[in-house]
Amino acid sequence: MYKEITRIIPHRYPMVMIDGYKRIDDDSALSEKTFRANDYGCDNGTVLDSILIECLAQTVAAHHGYKALQEKNEKPSMGMLVSVDAFHFFHPVPENTRISIFIEKTDQIGPFKIMKGKIDINGKLVATGQIKIYNPENEPG
Repeated sequence: MYKEITRIIPHRYPMVMIDGYKRIDDDSALSEKTFRANDYGCDNGTVLDSILIECLAQTVAAHHGYKALQEKNEKPSMGMLVSVDAFHFFHPVPENTRISIFIEKTDQIGPFKIMKGKIDINGKLVATGQIKIYNPENEPG
């Protein structure tokens, strides 16, 4: 697993919500995260649902950052999460549990990417949803 995650995403401690990525393809990526008791986003022994959405967004950032390094050998550009759609949370995520975060691009319109995602624990589905990301580097030009 690639662990130098801060080289390819702009986030810094305590706001880094992925430990590293396992796979990055053209339009998809798989990352992992284990939240510890004192990590940002843990409350009363579980990970907050809003933090799981951020895990998806940071997996998108890792995807973009990895591609930027491969293509230009530069630091990744900034992007932002602009919408969250059709999110469903099926099970709470206990702290000290490794989650897998999968994202896949389903559409792109100029600087906006539509990404669907899912989070699971050992194959057990925890959450699914769709996010929209704005990245000004993708604006036509």
